[in-house]
Amino acid sequence: MLCFISVRVTMLEIRRQKIKDVEVIHLQGVLNADTSPTLENLLQELSQASLPMILLCVENIDYISSAGMGCFIGAIGNIRKKQGDLRFCGMQPQVRRIFTLLDMDDFFFHFDSMEKGLASFALKNEDGP
Repeated sequence: MLCFISVRVTMLEIRRQKIKDVEVIHLQGVLNADTSPTLENLLQELSQASLPMILLCVENIDYISSAGMGCFIGAIGNIRKKQGDLRFCGMQPQVRRIFTLLDMDDFFFHFDSMEKGLASFALKNEDGP
């Protein structure tokens, strides 16, 4: 099933796509204190699923501030409590640098492509609980 929903906030575009059981969120622009509340609300909504599986495609993100990182950190606890996960794909060097500086490289899974990110959820589901 394919479903697209787009939201544009000044400097940040969020496009939502459902691929099988994975919510794929495409981000474009700048994720900072002005733009992060919209993403934070979306992640909170998605974390209410019984098994939240969320893949954030960040290849078109130019910058993430600490407020943007707060969105991810704020949502991950509820998501992992339900055996779900929040994963990333397509990190550009400037974004990866922020994850590295904040010691978040090992806390979140990240993949080179959307296909690899989606496949990682499929592998998790095959293992079963």
